Amino acid sequence: MLSYNIQPTMEFGIIIIEGINTIKKNIIIIAPTIIASLIVLIATSILMGNDLASLDETNPEKAIMAIKPLMPRLFAISVFSYFLQAFTHCVTIAMAIDAVNTGTCNIFNGYLAALSKIGTIVPGALLILIFLTIGLMLLILPALPVCFAFMLTFIIIMNEDVNPVMAMKKSYRTMKDNFSNSIVLFFFLAALGITVSLTNMLYTQLHYIGVAASLFSTGLFMSFAAITLLKFYQILHPRPPVELQ
Repeated sequence: MLSYNIQPTMEFGIIIIEGINTIKKNIIIIAPTIIASLIVLIATSILMGNDLASLDETNPEKAIMAIKPLMPRLFAISVFSYFLQAFTHCVTIAMAIDAVNTGTCNIFNGYLAALSKIGTIVPGALLILIFLTIGLMLLILPALPVCFAFMLTFIIIMNEDVNPVMAMKKSYRTMKDNFSNSIVLFFFLAALGITVSLTNMLYTQLHYIGVAASLFSTGLFMSFAAITLLKFYQILHPRPPVELQ
């Protein structure tokens, strides 16, 4: 007997509107990203503040020479930031799950849910980092398929009891089997993320107000991305209803 892989109809407009409405009703969902960004800013300021402030931006050669001794600290901050953001993404996903399924969420339960899966989150983040590093070593374009293939990894980790390798495999299969819908979502979120990043660069001209605006817009984007990816995954992998006894 022949079997056919019928893709669910994807109403992206509805998903986007539901994502916006969920954030409006649960604005606290942006808090984990803001907290993580503040932690990274403070850590960077403590470890690098004076050294970065003393760089002579008007003389590129001197700036490059001066920044070389700082590379180990920059690397450490980058690694710390990456894993903190991965954990924070999972906290936001946990809050998004509650918000989508029950209509409400709170930051405390989000952190508890992410901490309960820290043993899966960290290895998963490490494996993705390895693939991204390999992709970047082959120039930037090979890193894009990595981002695309594993875009749902943390959504799966927070939704199911699986190990990181299985989560990555399921993310890859889901994106591959639903390629047309997946590529639309990927480029939509990528374009939105680039727009937010460019806007945040403009905010830097506003000093402290700009920092606050940048943190807020980043929190909005990350929470919107988490909710959108969650809704996307739930449409592709609906759970059977629970039968009442």
